[in-house]
Amino acid sequence: MWTASLLKKLEPELTQRLSFVLAGTDVGFPGKNGRQAVLKALWLEGSRRARTIRLVSGLAAVFVLLARLEEGRHTPNSLLLDVLLWSTTLVATVLLVWRERNHGLANRRAKKEHARFIAAAETSTDAFFILDAVQSQSGHLCDFQYIYLNSSAAELLNRSREELLNREMCALFPETRTNGSFEKYRKVLETREPASDEHCVTLEDGNLMWLRERVSPLGHGVAVTTTDITELKLNEEKYERLSSLSDSLFESAPYSIIETDAAGTIRAMNTAAERLTGYARSELAGKSLTVLHEPRELTRQTEGGAEDAQPEMDGLSLLIAKAAQGEMEEREWTYVRNDGSTLPVHVALTGVRDGAGNVSGFVAMASDITERKQLMTYLNHMASHDQLTGLPGRTLLRERIAEAIEKAMLHGRKVAVFVIDLDHFKRLNDSMGHRSGDELLVGMAERLRTALRRSDTLGRLGGDEFVVVMPHIATLVDVERCAKRLVDRVAGTAQVGNMEVNLTASVGVCVYPDFAEDVDSLLERADAATYAAKANGRNQYQLFSEAMLKESQERLSMDTALRHALTREELFVHYQPLVSLTTGRVIGMESLLRWHHPKLGIVPPSTFIPLAEDTGLIVPIGEWAMKQSCKQAKMLCDELGMDLYVSVNLSPRQFEQSNLLEAIDEALEESGLPAHNLQVELTENTLMVDSAPNLEKLQKIRQMGARVAIDDFGTGFCSFSYLLQYPVDRLKIDQSFVIKAVTEPNAATVVRTIVAMSHNLGIKVIAEGVETPEHLKFLTQRNCDEGQGYYFSRPVAAAAFGESVHAIHRMFDQSGLIKSGLRLNSESRVDCGAGVDPAGTVQPLVRTDKLTVM
Repeated sequence: MWTASLLKKLEPELTQRLSFVLAGTDVGFPGKNGRQAVLKALWLEGSRRARTIRLVSGLAAVFVLLARLEEGRHTPNSLLLDVLLWSTTLVATVLLVWRERNHGLANRRAKKEHARFIAAAETSTDAFFILDAVQSQSGHLCDFQYIYLNSSAAELLNRSREELLNREMCALFPETRTNGSFEKYRKVLETREPASDEHCVTLEDGNLMWLRERVSPLGHGVAVTTTDITELKLNEEKYERLSSLSDSLFESAPYSIIETDAAGTIRAMNTAAERLTGYARSELAGKSLTVLHEPRELTRQTEGGAEDAQPEMDGLSLLIAKAAQGEMEEREWTYVRNDGSTLPVHVALTGVRDGAGNVSGFVAMASDITERKQLMTYLNHMASHDQLTGLPGRTLLRERIAEAIEKAMLHGRKVAVFVIDLDHFKRLNDSMGHRSGDELLVGMAERLRTALRRSDTLGRLGGDEFVVVMPHIATLVDVERCAKRLVDRVAGTAQVGNMEVNLTASVGVCVYPDFAEDVDSLLERADAATYAAKANGRNQYQLFSEAMLKESQERLSMDTALRHALTREELFVHYQPLVSLTTGRVIGMESLLRWHHPKLGIVPPSTFIPLAEDTGLIVPIGEWAMKQSCKQAKMLCDELGMDLYVSVNLSPRQFEQSNLLEAIDEALEESGLPAHNLQVELTENTLMVDSAPNLEKLQKIRQMGARVAIDDFGTGFCSFSYLLQYPVDRLKIDQSFVIKAVTEPNAATVVRTIVAMSHNLGIKVIAEGVETPEHLKFLTQRNCDEGQGYYFSRPVAAAAFGESVHAIHRMFDQSGLIKSGLRLNSESRVDCGAGVDPAGTVQPLVRTDKLTVM
């Protein structure tokens, strides 16, 4: 009975416990809403007595039922009550067993989840906190308490877990009240809405650390996850800088940049694109890229060749064909600006790919190539046209001739090619200077233009050689009439500076298809006809014939042979003695170049020297002749025991070479010949050019110790003015005056004047062409200093020169020519001042009665 009375006292509590069990309520678990699985597992693990309480409560309820069953036997409905009580006891027992089983499973799951949570939290690089709210006695939130934190959190706070767990946050870190952390946690707890922010903290070493903090409500507290985003921030800053740089480059790029989508719709453009196109960004945004292109260019078919080419491709598809395949296409297009004007541009179009590798848009970079086009046009014009006259050059002329031939083939017409060469231009150019020569060429081009039709082409091959191409010619009579018109148009006088010169031209003509059927043959045979016109007296035209072609081929063959003559040792030097007309003794020699052709024999200098001048071979040949002459002159001086000088001719082209002084010095040094034994001869036309470099070069030659002589004096412009400017030692009177002097009074007067004037200037005179005793007598009477000619000796080889010297000496000794020669007395000398113009030029008119040169 004592048990019954005890159970009766405990009945209310046990009944309540049983009702809790039957209702499934977790008795003793704090918090109406509970925590997450991890907190539940933590609580359950620390409250093992809960099972015992539940078990005892269940047994107590069974005992109560049994007691009631015992008491109920004395009631009328005891049988029904027994059945009800036993049924209830059975059901309660089953429910109790089932409840305990499920609760055990829940505990095991909680433990497993707890283990996972701990593993995840501890291995995470993020700092993780769980904070419970701390309330004051008045019920207000006053702080947060650390109830869990992982190792990363302890490392971040620079404290151990023992120092942090179950400690209040604001007490440990007072700054959390002022930096907004406490208020943030409080707000999340009250509003139950998560919050996230980023902030920067300064570490002890002075470096900055960026943190991203995410706060979530958790029961009566908050869960805080803090991530170190310093590296991410640095990358963001780099990206922002790169993005800013990219934007800056995009905007400040000197070339146009336009961005489109995959359909070619313009999305963005930079300032340079606005300047280039004349459109504002707002005007082009949303429009197709094709609005900027010349429509005719976008309707052209693609260039053939590729098997996958689309023959009918046009519009945008033509524009982006290669870029859509992942290639960069660079091409020249024509942009149509906002004002309707067009300009050539160079466009580089490339596709932009997305993360999946698909083309998501295009970027067109364009630059204005107007100046480049103009420069290319200019360069092409320079390459195909003559710079001096602006006429078509060789390349363009050939194209024009080829075009004319094609048209003539279609229409059954003729094409005439005229090669026009200005007569004696080289002499004019050398005497008056290159600038005056250029003026003559420009004037000649203007004259020729006036004689041509619009369909004709006038060009310049180079030098004084012009070409006229005349298409649509019917007969050869027309050709000859045109050729005569060209000759007549050039013939006449031309004013060059203060000087008036006479111009004539030689014209050669070749006709398609009568005499040639291709471009090269037409030019070659017209050139051969020009040479024939020159050979026949100049100032005329010649129509091509087969004989001319043979001469042209021979001249070409001669040119080729001359190029090999030096290496094959076919060139050699002869020497003609120079005789003093006062002593009758040989005092020097003139070096004369000779060529022995293996098939043609001895080639006259008048044939190969001009050819060498034209081809430029005169320079290496002249250097060889200089060295050979100095070497053999030294040998002859030593052999004869005489102090002889050697006179070497320099062509205008040799005199212009930059290394002339070095070549002379090298020849003297290698031969051992003293410099005063060398004399260089120049034509007067070479010195007629008033050139400071020429004067300097002559002065340096004389400073070396060599002498300077003027060859063929009187055959050019015969001006004494340059004798006052240039350092000259000797004048050589041309043989044409000497030969005529004994028969023609005018020629004799010219010779006397030259000798007298030269002596007054301190210049010695050498007479060329002394072939008879009368020539010698005339010259000795006029006090001429030296002479040379066949009367004394022909040019001989160095081996025979000594014999010639002895023969000349015997001739003078035996004949007494010097003693019997008549000398002019002082009264009979020519007055050098008479008949000389202020420029020092001898006029062609001679009056013999008073021996006055006009």
